[in-house]
Amino acid sequence: MATVSAPDITKKLFGGIFDVDGSGHYPGLELINLVVCCAEGTLPTTERVHVHRAAHDFARQLITEQLDEKRKDAVLLNEHTAMAVAHLLRCLELEVPNVVKAKGWERTHFFPYTRSLVHWDARKGRQAGVDVQIERRYLRGAGAYAFAVLRRDADQQRLEETRAGFEALYPRDRSSPLELLASTLRAKGKCDPDHDPSLDQVEAASQVRNDAWEELFRDGTRNILSHLGLPAVQRVRAVMNWTSIWLVLAEAARALAIQSESAMAIVVDCAGTHSQLRRAAQRCLKDLAGVIEQVSREEGARQGQLSAQQLGKIRAFFGNTAAAGGLLNAWKGRRHFTLRLPAIESLVLAAVPAGTELEYERFLTQWLFERCRIVAGREGAARAGMLMAFDGTIFEENERPHVKPLHGVS
Repeated sequence: MATVSAPDITKKLFGGIFDVDGSGHYPGLELINLVVCCAEGTLPTTERVHVHRAAHDFARQLITEQLDEKRKDAVLLNEHTAMAVAHLLRCLELEVPNVVKAKGWERTHFFPYTRSLVHWDARKGRQAGVDVQIERRYLRGAGAYAFAVLRRDADQQRLEETRAGFEALYPRDRSSPLELLASTLRAKGKCDPDHDPSLDQVEAASQVRNDAWEELFRDGTRNILSHLGLPAVQRVRAVMNWTSIWLVLAEAARALAIQSESAMAIVVDCAGTHSQLRRAAQRCLKDLAGVIEQVSREEGARQGQLSAQQLGKIRAFFGNTAAAGGLLNAWKGRRHFTLRLPAIESLVLAAVPAGTELEYERFLTQWLFERCRIVAGREGAARAGMLMAFDGTIFEENERPHVKPLHGVS
């Protein structure tokens, strides 16, 4: 019997590679890498895409104190300069809170606040004479799938607006002090030659479905990018968190659709004052993770033989990515669905285009429940058939200002 891997299963079930090593914030980072570094331009409609990859290994080794002294001395003025630059770069690191041991430079990534902070995966060279290899380690393919969804949008106006939003987020002529520093350090690391970008075969293997969930991602991303009056940092974080949130929603909904005709409903405990709601949010997380595991196991049996380790990779992607996007209360321990501030901000910006407002009740019902299938308020709970088991006042308390410090929601 043939042995199958987690990517074999998740591409068939969910559209892309949903692997624990590429979970958390990595899908958003991968998406932005492909948007910014695509040789064919921003969100091209070409059959395949090539990427100008940059390792940023000089800066990543500097902050983990793994940089060769000769190489460091050739670029930085003195030890005080090196310490100051390293301290600044540490403030830009991508959050990986579920790592228990010390990170090496290969797992250290930067938040892509400016164009020159965008970089690819890399590792120490495994061949004689090769110091650094640019290759996928954590950018496994979930972000590539999200990129494929955006660039294969049949709505030409929305595609153009999304392109314009990314161009405004990462203008080519920006020359801020951070961008100048990042571009200098980036050039000291390994990069693909300008004339020889890398063909991205993982993106080409993504399976775009053009269903309601992919339409949701396209609408939300377009809306986030339309908020040009907000700082670029806020828009970058919103895009990355929205990508994580959407992948979790789509994965759960598609898994549930395979198993049953029931519509998904994610119960979130925002108020933290009712034990009944807390238990429901815990049970909802456990049940959806169980459904994902079950359909993955069944698909694994159809394709061949899926090991317990590979099944665990699929299961862990869901929880880690939900935590990164702000849909869980914690990365570890006793977890439940909630809406932390990063999720609230991203969901609001995704719901409301720039220059418009949305009534709070409509945000809860039309956006959170009807489109995202998140139950936070009383109306959503009623439509999900939950008021037979819950007192409606619990959801009234749950929907109060805990989910309302919102730009564009009135």
